[in-house]
Amino acid sequence: MSVALQGSLWRPGLPPGVYEEIPAVVGRPRVRLDVAALIGLAERGPVNTPVVIDDPRQFEDAFGRALPGLNLPLAVRLFFANGGRRCVVLRCLDHRNVRTARLHLPGLTAVRGASRRQARLAARNPGAWGNGLGLRCRAIQRPLPLELELDEHGKPRVRLPRELVVGTTLRLLGRPATAGAAPRSRLFHVVAAAGDDRRRELSPKPTQPFLHQELLRNAVAVTLTLEIHLDGHQVEVWEDAAPHVDHPRYLPRLLGRRAAAEALRPPARGSAGGVTADEADRLWGDLDEPWGSAFIRPSALLADASLMPGKALLASPNGLYLSMAEMPPSRRGRDAGATTERRHFFAPTEMDAADRAEDADHRFVAFKDCPGALDALREWDNAFPFEPAALLAVPDLLHPSPPPARIDPPLVDDGAPCFAADGTRAAAERTRPAFDYPLLGFDAASLREAQRQLVDHCEAQGGRIAMLDLPPRLRAGEVVDWRRALASDRAALYAPWLRVDADGTARTVPPAAAACGIVAQVENQVGVWGAPANRPLAGVFARDDDAGLPDPGFLFGERIDEVRATERGLLLLGARTTANDPEWTHLSVRRLIDWLKAQIAADLAWAPFEPNNAALWSAMAATARRRLRAVFDAGALAGRTDADSFFVRCDAGTHTTADLDAGRAILLVGVAPAVPAEFIVFRLLRHGADDPRLEVA
Repeated sequence: MSVALQGSLWRPGLPPGVYEEIPAVVGRPRVRLDVAALIGLAERGPVNTPVVIDDPRQFEDAFGRALPGLNLPLAVRLFFANGGRRCVVLRCLDHRNVRTARLHLPGLTAVRGASRRQARLAARNPGAWGNGLGLRCRAIQRPLPLELELDEHGKPRVRLPRELVVGTTLRLLGRPATAGAAPRSRLFHVVAAAGDDRRRELSPKPTQPFLHQELLRNAVAVTLTLEIHLDGHQVEVWEDAAPHVDHPRYLPRLLGRRAAAEALRPPARGSAGGVTADEADRLWGDLDEPWGSAFIRPSALLADASLMPGKALLASPNGLYLSMAEMPPSRRGRDAGATTERRHFFAPTEMDAADRAEDADHRFVAFKDCPGALDALREWDNAFPFEPAALLAVPDLLHPSPPPARIDPPLVDDGAPCFAADGTRAAAERTRPAFDYPLLGFDAASLREAQRQLVDHCEAQGGRIAMLDLPPRLRAGEVVDWRRALASDRAALYAPWLRVDADGTARTVPPAAAACGIVAQVENQVGVWGAPANRPLAGVFARDDDAGLPDPGFLFGERIDEVRATERGLLLLGARTTANDPEWTHLSVRRLIDWLKAQIAADLAWAPFEPNNAALWSAMAATARRRLRAVFDAGALAGRTDADSFFVRCDAGTHTTADLDAGRAILLVGVAPAVPAEFIVFRLLRHGADDPRLEVA
C-alpha cells in the first residue's frame, strides 16, 4: 500500500513507503578566465581564425612544427607545460604577399557539360609548407555483376540493384568494334529515372554494344582512394570516395568540408547571391557535416563537375602519384617572411585586384572580409561567454637577431692544427632561421606601438589582460619609459626572455606565454583570486643572458614581473599589472573583479525575464550575496566578517526614475579583495524584457 502526502511522491516500481521529491537544482555555469589567446606566426594553419587547442600535439596537427624563426609553437608548449588547459591560437601573416600551393588530382579530369579540364586543388592554407604535398590517387574497381531486363516497351535495359545510390559510377564492357579487338569500356553513372525517383537508370543510356548479358556480368563499380602525403609521409587517406557530383561521398565534397581547425568559421548558409569565389572554403557542407581535409581544399569549380578517371588511372593498380615538385614555379606556395610586419597581427585580411584576377579561374581565395585577429577574438567571446579569451599574448611581435652559432671542429686527424688562433677552425656563421622576418626586428617605436594597441584592445574589450614581453637589452631608463608607456590595469609586463629546448636545439622565447600558463594553473588550483607568482617554470632550462636587465628591486618597483633563478629553480616572482593606480597593482585583484562581474552576471541570467519590482531586487541581491559569501569563505576577500568584506545593494536607492521607466534593475556590489583591502565597486544593470541582457558597469 502506498501513502501519498503533500510534498511527497511515489513512483511505480519502488517499495511501498513515503518518498520525498527533491526538485532538481539547475546548475549555474561557472565562468573560467584561464583561456589564453596566443597570436603569432606558424608554419601553416588557417589565417585570422581562432582555433581551440587543448594540448601541444593538437597545435602541431593544425599549425605545423616548431621551426626556427617561429615563436608561437614554443609559446604554446610553454603555456601547456606550466599548467594551461586551453588556448585559442590565431595565425597571422602578410596575406597580400603569401601564396598557396596549387596542384591537381592525378589521373582525373573535371567534366562540366562540354568542358574538360584538370581537377584542381590547393593547399588548405597558404605558405611554403604546401610545397611538400603529394597526392596518390587510385581507382578501385569492385565487381558488380549486372543483368538485362525488358522495359515496359519490351526493349532491353540494364537492371540495377536497389541498393545502388544515385551518383554511383559503373564501368561497363561492350562488344568490340571489330572482330578480334578488345571489348569497349565506358563509364556510366546511376541517376534517378525521370518522373520516378524510386527507379534508377544509367546515364548516358547504354547503347546496343553494352547491352550484352555476358559482358554485363563483368561490370564493376568504380570508387576513388586518395592518399595525401606531406614531406614524404602519408598524413591522410580518403577511401570509398565517388567521382560523381551527385553521390553523397563525392571526393571534392569530402575534402572541401571544413577542417577541424576551421570549426569556428561556419560555412555560408542561404546567402542570396550564393557562395562566391571568395568563400570557396565555406562551400562544401553544413555545420553538422564531418570534418574535411586538413591539408588540401578543392576548387569551387568542382562543386558542379564530375571527375572522369583516365585510362592510365584505371589501368594502374598502384594509382598515379603527383608531387608539388612536378608543378611549375607559378603553382608553388611561398611565405611572406620578408614583408610581414607587426600590423599584420591586427589588420583584417584583404586581397587586392591582382590577387583576385590571378585566382579567378581557380576559386581558392579565402581571405576576403576575414576580420583581424583581435576582432576574431571578440567573435570568440560572443560565442563562448563562459570561457572568454581572458589572457592575450603575441609572442612573435619581436624577433631578435639569432646569436652566432658555435662551430665544432670535425673529428679528423689530417695533421693540421685542430683549432685556429681564435678558437675555431673557421669563422663563426650565423644560424639562419627557417623563417626570417626582418621587419619584426627591434624597432622601439613600432614595437611599443604594437604593444600599446594590445593594451588598448584589452581596455576596450574588458575582461581581458594583455600579457606583454619586455624587450631584451634595455637600459634602466628605457625600462622605466617602456613600462610607463604601457601603464594599465589590463596589462602585465614580463622579463627576461627564456631559453628552452626545441627538439634538441636551444632557442630563446619570450616569457609571457609561460606566465599565461602559470595564471591558468593558479586559477585551477586556487581560484582567480590567487596570485600567479612564486611558481616554478617548467619547460625552461635558463634565462636568456641580458646583462643590462636592472636588479630585482628596481623591476619590482616598476611593476615588471621577473623570472629569477632561485634554489627552487626558475621562479616567476611577480604578479603585478603595469597600472599607476595602486588599487589595481595586483594582477589577482584585476582578475577577481573581472571574474565576479562575469560570474554574477551568469548567475543572474534569469533576471531579465522577471517583473521589475522589489521581489526581483531582493532575489538579485540574494543571488549575488551567495556568490560573494562563497568567495569570502575561500579566503579571497579581506575582513573578518561579511560586512567587512563585501556589500550588495539592490533597492529603491540604487534606481532612478529613468531606470524604472526603462525597466532597468541595478545591482550595486562592493568587494574588498584580500590585497589591497579597499572596496572596489561595480554595478550590474538588468534591462527590460524587450532587451534581455545584463550589463556590467
